[in-house]
Amino acid sequence: MGMYLVDITAEGWAQKQCAPLLNEALAARGLSSYPGPALTAGRFEEKLIPRMDDFAEVCARHGATEFLDATLFVPVDFGGIIELPVESSYDDVTTVFSAQRLRALIAPIAAEVRLPTGLPSGSMALTTAIDDPVTFYVALFQQAAEHSLRHGCPLAYS
Repeated sequence: MGMYLVDITAEGWAQKQCAPLLNEALAARGLSSYPGPALTAGRFEEKLIPRMDDFAEVCARHGATEFLDATLFVPVDFGGIIELPVESSYDDVTTVFSAQRLRALIAPIAAEVRLPTGLPSGSMALTTAIDDPVTFYVALFQQAAEHSLRHGCPLAYS
């Protein structure tokens, strides 16, 4: 049990109710639609175990709290949050945030906490390797953004 941040496969995305609604919301902003992840997208899975309080405080100091309520991260560049009227795993709506914006917001926080280079990657690698909650969440969101952008896939909580 617990909360995980995981990638959404091409097959899973095609079945999501929020996929066409996201494209409508993007079109309303004058943006291109998101075609969904490639069939060969890599895998991402991390379990959110530590409390986020200290991490949220660091984000607040940087004016970077907007993404904390997101339930879906997509590799599309747009400002702000998009709310979709579809239930997510943990809320009555799906709150979408841009992976590009996430990467930009987390970069100065990673510099502040002196996030080490060469962090482990792979399924549950950060969950098992990092004990400090702030470092864990900075690494988690940095790698999540990079994974989403590199593989063109969305990430969601499950």
